Amino acid sequence: MKTNLLLLDTMKNMRNLICSAFSLSNQLKRKLKIVYVLDIYWVGAGGEFVGSTVPGVGASYRVVEKGIRKDFEQAESEMRRITAEYFEKHPQNVHYEIEVAETNRLEMISKTVDQEKDVLLLMSNYNTYSGLSTGTISYPNIIDKVPCPVLVVPDNLETFSLNNYLYATALHSEDLKAIKHLSETTAGADGKNLTIFHNMETLDFESKLKWIGFKSLIKESVSGFHLKFEHSHEKNVREGLKKYLTNERLDVIVILKEKRGFFEDLFSSSETHYVVSHFDKPVLVYHEENLK
Repeated sequence: MKTNLLLLDTMKNMRNLICSAFSLSNQLKRKLKIVYVLDIYWVGAGGEFVGSTVPGVGASYRVVEKGIRKDFEQAESEMRRITAEYFEKHPQNVHYEIEVAETNRLEMISKTVDQEKDVLLLMSNYNTYSGLSTGTISYPNIIDKVPCPVLVVPDNLETFSLNNYLYATALHSEDLKAIKHLSETTAGADGKNLTIFHNMETLDFESKLKWIGFKSLIKESVSGFHLKFEHSHEKNVREGLKKYLTNERLDVIVILKEKRGFFEDLFSSSETHYVVSHFDKPVLVYHEENLK
């Protein structure tokens, strides 16, 4: 069965995230697996293990570990309480599992993908470990490391609709595969609108020709959406998106993460944080290397 995997590692706004995960799963008719992970030793940049032998880290590490372990001990009972309250208010037929585990989160995610095959990872836009420390400890960018699409959900949302999507494209050939997967993933939702958005830094003939050709390919190969095409002429895609979203009603931003190319700067650590925290909308990220 198609599975949404909600990854939690903090009590902060956990209720909102669980409620939005159930709402999403109900709309898409997917199973929901909620896992609260204690992965305290993997808090160094790039996924390296850190401990008291690293200069300046020892004291912060112990403070962080104490707080996270306390939350971990209370997590399962709190998750089940929130779930029971949610179903009392919103009766639904969503198959779900709740689990707590002290494990490496990447191994847990990979194992789930191997078992369930079609997995969408749901995670908060809140960077847990850096938020609990003095800044010495930070959690690596998990978006770069998992073998499945990632939906980053603002933790201030208790629910959101799945009708209006914006796909930000760099006119990449893998975009067609990502949009096809998006169509399959959202097959359970009705009345879907998809805006294909492109920022053209230059208005030369070749740029216009590529954009016209790409629109034709999308129209020929994409089904399940009411399509709309928009473009901007800003100095970078972030500014283009920011201006466009100011006046448009959209539910989810969808982006393909490339190894190199147009969106490379968008996925530097600072830019990724900006996108998922400032647009205040769920951001669905596909990986070029994981699309088949």
